[in-house]
Formats: sequence, structure tokens, C-alpha cells
Amino acid sequence: MLLEPETSGGHRLPSALLLMAVAGMLFSAACTSNKASATAPAGVPVTVATVGVQTVPVVREFVGQTSAKETVELRARVSGFLEKVNFQEGAHVHTGEILFQIEQSTYQSAVASAEAQLAKDQANLTKASRDVARLRPLAAAKAAPEQDLDTAVAAEQFNQGAIKADQAALADARLNLSYTIVRSPIDGIIGKLAVTRGNLVGKGDNTLLATVSSYTPIYVYFSVPEGQVTEFLRKHVVGKQKAPQLDLQLSDGSLFEQKGSIDFADRAVDSTTGTLSLRGAFPNPKGLLRPGQFARVKVGGEAVENAVLVPQKAVSDLLNQKVVMTVDATNKVVMQPVVLGGEYQDKFIVTSGLKGGELIIVEGLQKVRPGAPVTPMTEGR
Repeated sequence: MLLEPETSGGHRLPSALLLMAVAGMLFSAACTSNKASATAPAGVPVTVATVGVQTVPVVREFVGQTSAKETVELRARVSGFLEKVNFQEGAHVHTGEILFQIEQSTYQSAVASAEAQLAKDQANLTKASRDVARLRPLAAAKAAPEQDLDTAVAAEQFNQGAIKADQAALADARLNLSYTIVRSPIDGIIGKLAVTRGNLVGKGDNTLLATVSSYTPIYVYFSVPEGQVTEFLRKHVVGKQKAPQLDLQLSDGSLFEQKGSIDFADRAVDSTTGTLSLRGAFPNPKGLLRPGQFARVKVGGEAVENAVLVPQKAVSDLLNQKVVMTVDATNKVVMQPVVLGGEYQDKFIVTSGLKGGELIIVEGLQKVRPGAPVTPMTEGR
């Protein structure tokens, strides 16, 4: 039974009035609630992912530069006009292949002259030797003066010396003639011409004609920071077989089709840079890699247990520090600095800052700030 309340004068209010008062109070409370809801900030929709933990292989990356195993500058070793060029620039050449020819007439004449002088002195030696053989018994029998024998012996010795000089001159003349033909000393790829046909070369200096470089294997030099040297040498160099363990990521982002191996570690750490220089060797049968290219050397062969992984796109740079944006239990953004320890597929390995299981923002980072409310959504929704 609904009792009617009393007024200050002791009179009771009608029930209808009481109901109206209660309804008014409820309506006022509803309006206040709707107004508060309307002014509350709406969470920015973002895509999140859960930080995973798993055992992964570790790939270390280093910046490297390619270099030919052999590079030879082809120079003119004798002077003369360049008569022939027997190759196409940028072509593959082979050991012993004739690449250039310098005019030969002068050097052919020098060879002929040296041969003639040698023949002349050989004839003189023959005569002197006969004179000695004839005069020796006569001088012994006092039938010929000793002076004649001494003169004949001196002539024989003189011509013997002359022949040795002639032989040296002939060898030198033949060597100079051989220098007029420039051959490739290695298998490789030849570069552009430094001097074109018809020019005078070798006059006063050894004129550069072209450069040829070997192309397989191709070397890649890279440096390891001093803090990683001991561990790196222990795991990858000292006492290890040269099994393929290197990948090469090219400047266009693609991986080179051949794997390589470490075949050299420098004797000392560079005190200026605090790094140790190493060299990887990669088969390059097609000549796709050329000296001077920059690339990223990826070194595998290690594994990390219970590695904390985050997508690479979730990591940002802030004041020389790596950070991720996490979402807490109240759906608010928290900025979390992290330390990265390597890569695995499209993820970074986090060595400090996260434990696993956290929600991190992977899309919508440009729309949020620390402390801001968000509406998290998983990828694919």
C-alpha cells in the first residue's frame, strides 16, 4: 500500500504527485548520464598484436662492400702507337687472351740487330778459338812467339764476353717485342678503355690501357664491433669449417642467389674504428656482383631460446632510442623503450623492455600519443 507523504503542515500529498516527482528525478539523472557520455573522449581505433615468445635462429647483419679477388691494371710497358684493341669493353676475358697490340716494327728491328751482332761475335769467337788451338803447340815448341799466343787467347776471351753481352741484348730485345702484345693475366671482366687505338702510349710512363677484375669468387668485406669480436670468432671463424653460412642482401632488398663463407679475419682490431675486418667469399659464376657494391651481410648459425619478438613495423625511433607503443588494461597508450638484439623474418628480437604477452600497436601509430585512449583491434578484423 502506497502511503501519501505528509507536508510540513501535516497534510499528505496525493500519490500521483509523488510518482511525478520520482519520474522527474529519474529523467534528470538520465540526462546527466547521457551528457557525461557525450563528452567522454572516444578511443582511436588501432591495430594491435600480442608480443610473442619463441626459440628462433639469430641472424646478425653487417654492412659490407664487394671487392674482386684479383684486380689488374693493364699498362703499356714499351712506347709506341696503339695499333689494335681486340675486345669489347665490359666483356669476359680469359687468361692469355690478346687484348692490345702496340706497333712492333721498332722492336722487331732491335731483335734482328741483336741477332746479327750475336752471330758476328760467335764467328769472331770461332776464329779466335782456332788461333789459340794453332798457336799453343807452336809457342810450346818455340816455333811461334809467346806474344802471338797471348793475343789469340785475349781475343778468344774478349769474344766470349761479347757473346754473353749479345745474348743479354737479344733477350732484352725479344722481351720488349713481347711487351707489344698485351695479354690478359687472369680470367675476368675488363673495364672501359683508358686509351683508344691510335694514341701514343708508354712514352715516359707506363700508360694505363684498361683494368680487368676477376669475378668469381667475389669478396665482401665487413666489420664486426669490438664487443662482439670474441664471440663471433669463437662461433664462426676459429676452428670452423668454411661451410656456407652467409647470406647477402643487395641494395634492392633481394637476397643474392649464392651463399658464402668467411675465409679471412684480420690480424688485429682497428683502434680507430674499434672493429675487426672480416671477409666473406661468394661464388659469382654469372658475374652478377661487381666490385664496389654495398650490401648487407647476414650471418646465421645461432639460436635464441624464449626470444621476445615484435613486428618490425611496430618499432619506432625516438631521440636515438627504439620504442614501441603498448596498450594497457584500461586501453590507454604506454610508450615503452626497447633494446633490439637481431632480426627474425619480419620481426625484431627484443632483449630488454618487453617480457611477452603485451599488446603493442602495429598500425595507427601516427594517430596516438602516450596516455591517449584507444580502441584496440587485432589484425585481420
